Amino acid sequence: MNETELMELARQAIKDEDTARLNAKAAELATADEAARLAAAKEARTEELKAAAEEAMNVEGVTLSDLARKFDAAVAALADLANAACTRNEVIGRHAAGIQAAGLREAERTPAPELLARAAAVAANQVATPANGLGRLASSLLAHSGPLHRTTAVERAAR
Repeated sequence: MNETELMELARQAIKDEDTARLNAKAAELATADEAARLAAAKEARTEELKAAAEEAMNVEGVTLSDLARKFDAAVAALADLANAACTRNEVIGRHAAGIQAAGLREAERTPAPELLARAAAVAANQVATPANGLGRLASSLLAHSGPLHRTTAVERAAR
């Protein structure tokens, strides 16, 4: 092999090495571009999820202030129910002799704790699903109010 052939081989080796280096750099850039594209797509999806979540959390009835108003209304309604039951029981106690003499059937006492537990149990049972845990709440309240299928005097009077 003469000097010209050796020089030609050396030039070819350098050219092949440059080509390999350029191909490697191109592959690296393509990988970086793909990673950047995937990161941008992930970021866009995250932004979409955030926007959808913010929109969903601002729907009427879902906001914390809406729940607070409903909670306050429920507490007021339950307090009113308890107060009414207590008042009824006091009236029945004060007029027990007259009630007995008159034979008033609807003059049975209505225990406030039972009535409150019953109201909460019925409400929980109405919206209970396997996922929300309200069925378990209704079941635990029924220990204080009796089974759902057995209506109270108050429920029978309302129907």
